[in-house]
Amino acid sequence: MQKTPRMDAEFDGETVYLNVLGRSMDVHIAAPPGRGPHPAVLLMFHRGGLDACTAHYFKEFPKAGYLTIVPNFFHHCPDDVPLHDCKQFLKDNEVVAEIAAAADYALSRPDLDRSRFFIAGHCMGGRLTFLGAATKPVFAAAVPYYGGGMLTHWGEGTPTPFELIKDIRCPVYGFFGDLDKNPSPTDVNRFEAELKQYGIPYIFHRYPKAGHGFQNPARPKGRNADEIATAESAWATMLDLMRGTPATADRAMARAG
Repeated sequence: MQKTPRMDAEFDGETVYLNVLGRSMDVHIAAPPGRGPHPAVLLMFHRGGLDACTAHYFKEFPKAGYLTIVPNFFHHCPDDVPLHDCKQFLKDNEVVAEIAAAADYALSRPDLDRSRFFIAGHCMGGRLTFLGAATKPVFAAAVPYYGGGMLTHWGEGTPTPFELIKDIRCPVYGFFGDLDKNPSPTDVNRFEAELKQYGIPYIFHRYPKAGHGFQNPARPKGRNADEIATAESAWATMLDLMRGTPATADRAMARAG
């Protein structure tokens, strides 16, 4: 049964519904101009779900030329629970299946360049970026912004995203604020050491004057001038890194499933 998507902002574009684990999950798509095929981003939203922050990047990635696909992981959250509190209903094994289903759908689209398919996200979405890259090896690169909760698991018996770093098969481009507490600079050091240990290519950018959520234009407490400048710099750096990521034949030929 299809349920009206819960959102706190407007998401102009296409909406499809995927059956995952016997439930209907809405997926939102925004395409850049032209027929494509376009490079693409599977965008993992932050704790706020389909809110103003996610809507901002749902517009900005297509402006930069990227087909943008946003799965709604909160599709099964009870209607009387605020979006910001829906995270409590997520389980890693279910989210892994939902990421895989959204990626398979994306890869089936003729307007997507299969060799230049990225996964990216902020905060909770940064955590899910690591999780998706480790469990679905179809991405040209993973782009986590200050992924929080990397050392915890959602659901008993499931490994943490940190424990799955060893399974990542693509470069990782990470962006972190040194004033953040989740992840803290010490946490980021651990992520970096783990990537190094397993020989996974990575580039980390750390910003000394930025705290958590520095790239969220709708952050409730606002952002200072340093954080706004950091957000703009990080966005430009990310786009440069994505443009410079080699298109690989093995990912271009990757089959869904």
